[in-house]
Amino acid sequence: METVFLAIFAFGALFTLVSAALGAVSSLDHGFGLHGHGAHSSAHGHGHGHNHGHSDGRMSLPLLNGSAAMAFLTCFGAAGYVLQRISDWALAAVLLGALVGGGIGAYVVARFLVLVLAGEREMDPEDYRLEGTVGHITVGIPAGGTGELVGSKVGARRSEAARAVGGTPIPRGTEVVITRYVDGMALVQPWAEFIAADEGVAALGDREAS
Repeated sequence: METVFLAIFAFGALFTLVSAALGAVSSLDHGFGLHGHGAHSSAHGHGHGHNHGHSDGRMSLPLLNGSAAMAFLTCFGAAGYVLQRISDWALAAVLLGALVGGGIGAYVVARFLVLVLAGEREMDPEDYRLEGTVGHITVGIPAGGTGELVGSKVGARRSEAARAVGGTPIPRGTEVVITRYVDGMALVQPWAEFIAADEGVAALGDREAS
């Protein structure tokens, strides 16, 4: 039995090392879902006080997963081999001790992965999409000229060079929305105008539908 325990230990340890080297542990245990939304809906949601749905960062991980299974085999083989070598226990007792050792190893690894994954969150491309971001003008935009806006994205403060849609002037302190980017320059529109235009289009669509 010593050879069997040693072979199980070697298989589990080798598989774990290879999986870690190839980055396969992540694919065995969890995956990330990506979803996106339109830039217009991002700005519109801001105006009505709605937030996009995100994962709260807590990901459930079942005890029986790839890494925990390999930890079980490794610890089972190691515990069985050691008990077989240093004790005079009967085979049944050795097997029981090996099962306990394997179970402890699997539980420790599973708990560790749960703690690691608890700090992760699903990556939403919309979090990093600048079109539709609402900010404030910090350097006034003259007619046909360039100014600056400051907004927040994923909790980080961002400063962007900005021009007004249509080339109209926008004074400092105005709340604006980024409608698109042209040559690395943010094209912005006052938030009040954006909402008014949006509501006008919606009203026109309702009238046409009726």
